[in-house]
Amino acid sequence: MKIKFALSAGLVLLSGLGLAFAGQAKTAAVPAVTQEDAKVKEFKDILFKLVRQDEYLDEAIESLDSSAARPDAQELSALGVSLKSIAKNLNHVSALNKAEFTAIQPDTRLATYTNTILSYSRKVDRKAGQVGALIAQLAVKNKKAAMRDAVTTRKNGKKARGGKQLTQILEEQKAVERLALDAKTLRGASRNLTATSKWLYIASK
Repeated sequence: MKIKFALSAGLVLLSGLGLAFAGQAKTAAVPAVTQEDAKVKEFKDILFKLVRQDEYLDEAIESLDSSAARPDAQELSALGVSLKSIAKNLNHVSALNKAEFTAIQPDTRLATYTNTILSYSRKVDRKAGQVGALIAQLAVKNKKAAMRDAVTTRKNGKKARGGKQLTQILEEQKAVERLALDAKTLRGASRNLTATSKWLYIASK
């Protein structure tokens, strides 16, 4: 009887230990799932930020491409502020990519998200290049128009064709030059974004 009792007690003890270890295994698995879900949330946040910048770039392209009349200094300045903001946000996303790169694990379902981030980054980079090209075209047109206006100003005295003064012409010229620099900064930010997104995707595969 004592032997049977001892065996029964041993089996109960082993069963209890087995259940305890199983419980620990389940408990240990929960943080892993929670951590991955947290990463998914972070990547979705990055994607949301990229989609917004993509939309802002569409607005900038539309403004530059559909403008029939020459934009004045105030309009050019407003566009410059927009481009600066987009570049700043792209740099922020690049910083997020770098932070995720150091913590991400390969062979996870997160590769789906990082691939989408890379695709959007490339899309944003192409549009940033398009913005730069449109501003370069605007600079050429503005320079030619400014030269014509300057000649008209000398002939007529104080005002150029369309009622513009020489100071206005110079302000617009400087505004275009500043805008070109903003476009260059934007392209640098978009290229950096694409690079960090690419490395993040590679690390997640």
